[in-house]
Amino acid sequence: MNLASKTNRYYLLFLLVLFPIMVVVDFYVIKYFVNYEVNDVLLHESERISYELTENGNLPHSNYIFGTTVLPNDHSVEQAKFGDTLVFEAYADKYIPYRTYEFTTTKGSQAMKVSLRHVLLEMNELVLWIFGTTTVVLLILATGLFFINQYIYRWAWSPFFYNLSQLKDYSLASKEPVRLKPSNISEFKELDEVVMALMNQVKKDFQNLKEFNENISHEIQTPLAIIRNKMILLLESKNLQKEEQQWAQAVYQEVNKLSKISKSLTLISRIENQEFKRMDIVDIRTVIDNIVRNMEEIISFKDLKVNMDLSSVQVQFDQVLANILFTNLIKNAVQHNHEGGYIDMSLTNQRFEIINTGNISNVSTAQLFNRFEKGDRGTNSLGLGLSISQKICEIYGFRLKYDRDDQKHKFSLFFNPGS
Repeated sequence: MNLASKTNRYYLLFLLVLFPIMVVVDFYVIKYFVNYEVNDVLLHESERISYELTENGNLPHSNYIFGTTVLPNDHSVEQAKFGDTLVFEAYADKYIPYRTYEFTTTKGSQAMKVSLRHVLLEMNELVLWIFGTTTVVLLILATGLFFINQYIYRWAWSPFFYNLSQLKDYSLASKEPVRLKPSNISEFKELDEVVMALMNQVKKDFQNLKEFNENISHEIQTPLAIIRNKMILLLESKNLQKEEQQWAQAVYQEVNKLSKISKSLTLISRIENQEFKRMDIVDIRTVIDNIVRNMEEIISFKDLKVNMDLSSVQVQFDQVLANILFTNLIKNAVQHNHEGGYIDMSLTNQRFEIINTGNISNVSTAQLFNRFEKGDRGTNSLGLGLSISQKICEIYGFRLKYDRDDQKHKFSLFFNPGS
């Protein structure tokens, strides 16, 4: 939900709560003032009638009088009071609302109760008209505020959304600097300045880290190659005792392992930095066939039965990463298999699936894609192959899933993440 929708939702909620309250209050306030004016008219008329009766002894003509009653001399004086009543009017064939006022006065020495009334028909219509007009004005005001808010939102926030789209599309590996749209709003100006400062610092740190990784990867390979070559010469020497040969062999293996770790970590770093940007049309079946053909010797050595049901599938992919991804998956199925086992592979437009036999693994399926995590502790695997595969899948939006059932292991690669 964007900011404008959320703001308008709160405006609407506030209006829905406030509007009924305002309507009720408005109605009763208007009605109070209308009754107040009518009461004032009736009071003024009662004073005029009392004056005429007292001074002249005659009941004056009044359109508001609808009843008089002569009271006995021993009658107690009643307090004047206002009231409301409905009177059936034949000309209108309906009941008409009236405001009444009853008061006691004297005509000479005789007490008299006078009843006055004032029609409220026009007053009620006035209340309804004022009430309706006020309601319409409030609705127009609320609608105007809504559209004004929408306009201000689009106008004032347009630089923000433009800059946001620029930041989404920006890559640290890009040499082109990001260009933000200027804004005359001080908060946006300050935000742009902070974002640009952070981006410059991040890009500087990224470049430094990238250069460090490249340098360390390049520089470490030379001494490793020298150590490996010297160890080969040492192993070929006939002057070493058996125990010394075992030590030299262990060093040689560890040097090879260190070289593989360095190359694998460098590859992961390059993948994370999105340095592989080529988009080739890769025939996945051809890639798998080539990988299996290159592994024929180890497959035959372990006496593995390979079953393949491969459709012709083409995917937009970097050719190098495609070979790395499927090599890791197939190599994992071969390396962690036992002698006389099997490997089943199937390929469709939706997914690639590889099932193989192997030892029971105690590592959870969620941890298997972590770096240096190995399903079989007894192998010489570095535990980086599946981590590399996962990174490649993240780049292209693929989904890699692992399932196991005792000694049966299954990897499913979905080309469509929604699958």
